[in-house]
Amino acid sequence: MKKGTFYGISVGPGDPQLLTIKAVERIRDCQVLATPQTKGENMLALRIAEAAVDLTGKTILPLNFLMTRDPEALRKSHEEVADSIAVYLDNGEDVGMLNLGDVSIYSTFSYIHDILRQRGYETVVIPGVPSFCAVAAELNTGLTEMGKQLHIIPASHEGLAESLAFPGSKVLMKSGKALPAVRQALKDAGLLEKASMVQNCGLPNQKVFEKLEESGDETGYFTTILVKA
Repeated sequence: MKKGTFYGISVGPGDPQLLTIKAVERIRDCQVLATPQTKGENMLALRIAEAAVDLTGKTILPLNFLMTRDPEALRKSHEEVADSIAVYLDNGEDVGMLNLGDVSIYSTFSYIHDILRQRGYETVVIPGVPSFCAVAAELNTGLTEMGKQLHIIPASHEGLAESLAFPGSKVLMKSGKALPAVRQALKDAGLLEKASMVQNCGLPNQKVFEKLEESGDETGYFTTILVKA
């Protein structure tokens, strides 16, 4: 029996209209949709997809990723997730793993992709709209200009102060829990007045702050800060 193909499908940052035609077609074609599940059984990527595609009759495979910095525990968790997907691939069914934003940027898909590819399964990556591109659109601005650099930085990065010293624009990803520290780091670097923020971009509870200073104590996991050069 021919084994199924594993697809990494980008669903964009939140607005179902930002799914690409290719992503929609692949979601329609895959018999099985694997989707990360957070606490409270929330499957955001699936909710975005089902707003654009009729998922009737499809097998939904929730994926529970361990939230830890322990490398060995993470490796084991990723192997277990890959095992659950391989069951369907071995049965000849194509599996599409839904991912917020673009699958190539800070995505858990990359770990599962590498494991299954090393095991000999066929894999295909479907790109999508990254959250920070949608954030720039909501702020009605560009990310950078010709000849200037653009840096994509995880807000929880230990070397944040050093990263903020880089020339050019900066995108600070997933800034929610780290917001107080990020705000202070921006202030120390003299960049606070140049920072804007969008929370839950493309989702019903989206909030846009053209000036980060105006955000108060607003926090949220899907928080992206843009610092223009």
